[in-house]
Amino acid sequence: MSELTPKIVLNITAELVELSGELTRHTIMKITKKSIKQLFLPSSTILDLTSITRIDTAGLAWLFYLLEQADLANCQLSFANIPTKLDKLISLSGVEGFLPVK
Repeated sequence: MSELTPKIVLNITAELVELSGELTRHTIMKITKKSIKQLFLPSSTILDLTSITRIDTAGLAWLFYLLEQADLANCQLSFANIPTKLDKLISLSGVEGFLPVK
């Protein structure tokens, strides 16, 4: 029996980035800096989180890291379709209102 490796997929289109899979400490390490830089090529990007199946505190911290990187690249980053699990994690972490939501 083989063990399934959790994964995250970034589907990058013009001004929308769809994230799907798990956004955890195991998966964020696999996202390359090149992929992150591609997120900020347009002047504004919407990160669609509809298909996130699992998120932990490292995943939440990574979203804040993206905000910082977007600011450095002069790109306006916002988030869409926040899953209930992430909303609960945001509330538990006391960071409500810090993620710009579309």
